[in-house]
Amino acid sequence: MGVLKLLRPTRKKVVILAILVIAAFLVFNFFGRPKQNQLQFANVTRQDIKATVSSSGNLTGKSSADLRFKTPGKLIFINVKTGDKVFAGQVIAGLDTQDLSIALQQTQNTLRDKQATTDKVLDDIHLFQYGNGGFESVGSANETMTQRQLRTTAEVARDNAFDSIKAVQRDFQDTVIISPIGGLVTQAIQVPNQTVTGADLITQVVDTSTVYFDTDVDEADLGKVSLGLPTEITLDAYPDSVFNGIVDQILPQTKITTQGATVVTIRIKLDNPAVTFVNGLTGQAAIIIESAKGALTIPQEALREDNTVVVQQDQVLRSQKVIPGIRSDTDVEIKEGLQENEKVLLSPPLSGLPGRRGGNPLGRIFRFR
Repeated sequence: MGVLKLLRPTRKKVVILAILVIAAFLVFNFFGRPKQNQLQFANVTRQDIKATVSSSGNLTGKSSADLRFKTPGKLIFINVKTGDKVFAGQVIAGLDTQDLSIALQQTQNTLRDKQATTDKVLDDIHLFQYGNGGFESVGSANETMTQRQLRTTAEVARDNAFDSIKAVQRDFQDTVIISPIGGLVTQAIQVPNQTVTGADLITQVVDTSTVYFDTDVDEADLGKVSLGLPTEITLDAYPDSVFNGIVDQILPQTKITTQGATVVTIRIKLDNPAVTFVNGLTGQAAIIIESAKGALTIPQEALREDNTVVVQQDQVLRSQKVIPGIRSDTDVEIKEGLQENEKVLLSPPLSGLPGRRGGNPLGRIFRFR
């Protein structure tokens, strides 16, 4: 019995030890053994390719006008609403003019009074008192200094009264908003009989006779852009549609973005997009710098810095010199050096061939996928 008691824990330890050895073996085989590297390849394909300068922007019209009153006042009428079409010279809105009517009458009365005073001075000086040549002597050397002073004071008062009338008449003009352009009303205040100031936007009119897409291009890409280049526009509101246009204007002024980048605004004229115009719609512009149809292409990650690629042929890799052409965001055109349907290695090493040891064929430490 004493012997059995000694053997049982020993046998138990052996079993536990065996289990641990097996577990360690399994862990090593599944997790500790180095995995073979998987090489990934891509076919040389023939497709259309485009090199572009891409940037974001927004939809706009040929021109726009933010219409505000120059003077504060009570809004009496507004003749348009959002979505209306207006013509150049159309009356849009107006302010209450009752106070201005009173002011105009008062300035007209003041002018009449000052004109009468001026006439009286001239009569007294040149007709009744002196008769020295009549009105022909006004402003001549025949006037005494006292006569000239009286006449000048009266004439200045009269002229100031006349200028006051013109100022009130100008204020009358400022109580009416007239659209300087024809187009679409994109914003319009709709609460008459309220007091508005010069800071309040009454109406915005956008000339939609020509639709543009304004985009800001980084100054580093400006040298690639020229007038007339074709452009493809994708609006966020219409993600499944591509709108065509051309570069129509390059605005001669830089801007600084909130990120500190220096950009230049490019105006792209669209080819009559069949969408409901909404001023300010955002989207992406792709200005096509170069393009080719049916070009041989490979993914960009297959091309090394020295313009070589690694080609797979009969389970052996070889380095091949190529002449690249147009580069898109993902692919690169190959003008010489490859044929359609050949396989090229993706992300090859910067030089040499992967998996070669002392000239041995590929396959010892890499496997194909």
